[in-house]
Amino acid sequence: MKAAKWMKGISFSFFALALAACGTGDDPTGGSADPDEENGEEQSEEEASVSEYDLTFTMYVEEDGDTLRTIMTIENETDEEIRLDFASSQEYDVVIEEDGSTVYQYSEGQMFTQALVSETIEPGGEYVIEDVWEAGEDLSGRTLEVEAMLNIFSIDNEEIDNSVFTLNKMVDL
Repeated sequence: MKAAKWMKGISFSFFALALAACGTGDDPTGGSADPDEENGEEQSEEEASVSEYDLTFTMYVEEDGDTLRTIMTIENETDEEIRLDFASSQEYDVVIEEDGSTVYQYSEGQMFTQALVSETIEPGGEYVIEDVWEAGEDLSGRTLEVEAMLNIFSIDNEEIDNSVFTLNKMVDL
């Protein structure tokens, strides 16, 4: 009986230690691209996008007073479903900078489960992620650099270089 209680105690301690370690890594994005790299990136007034691995990753940025909404769309360009695997529950990160200083980062101060998370995108379908930053002050007249990164670990069970799914956009509000 004592051995069973001892094993339960050890198991609980290990679980608590593992849970406490979630989200404490120094690199919240799982890797990042050199912001000066092109990565096949296209930019227009409304959006930034990149196509890689039969997927098109598009970022739209919308401002409404003191709120900045970043909408990320991953579109399946094939006739077959595609499975995306994320190495944790942190599927993405958004970093917003003004004059070289970070004013917002989605992952800052958050904890994410360290478990494989999967999303399946049907043929011709899309997966949409939306991030909302409540700045607490009017954003009109400001110029911000918005960087959106997908933390995809593998596509259809093949490990990838996720840095290709990073987009940067200068936004004049």
